[in-house]
Amino acid sequence: MTSPIYIRARDPDNGARVLDELLTLGVPRNRLEVYGRQIPAGLRVRARRWRNAAATLQGAAALGAITLPLLGILIMRGMAPVSGLLLALLGAVVGVLSAQAFLHRTQAALGPQQESLRRGDLMIVANLDRSEMQRVEAHITKHHPEILLLGRDPAGSPPFP
Repeated sequence: MTSPIYIRARDPDNGARVLDELLTLGVPRNRLEVYGRQIPAGLRVRARRWRNAAATLQGAAALGAITLPLLGILIMRGMAPVSGLLLALLGAVVGVLSAQAFLHRTQAALGPQQESLRRGDLMIVANLDRSEMQRVEAHITKHHPEILLLGRDPAGSPPFP
């Protein structure tokens, strides 16, 4: 059974070095994810650019408002202006709803770290087996005092006994 541990690097380049070391330690690539505003180039793991909620919703609404009327024109070979406006509105609503679902999933996991992500920190989520967890935590603590090891809770709070 795997559990996520959260690792925060204030400097994205330090975070990239930690990722390389995690891969060298034998952590499978598919168990590592990176979130941040500034993603270092050349990462060998899945990375997602962090954007605030307003920017994500605006982009999705614009994409839906443009795409759905264009599809309507292609399918119906022309349409009345009112139909185009209704399709644009419907497309914007669909875009916003899909973006909200994505935001909810991402922010539920990383919500406590939103402010640090806005500042430009890099968040590493490593899904580790319990047997790997102590070894990885010990390595990061020993070799990277500049990295914040948050543990299993993205807020960084210690577990209750």
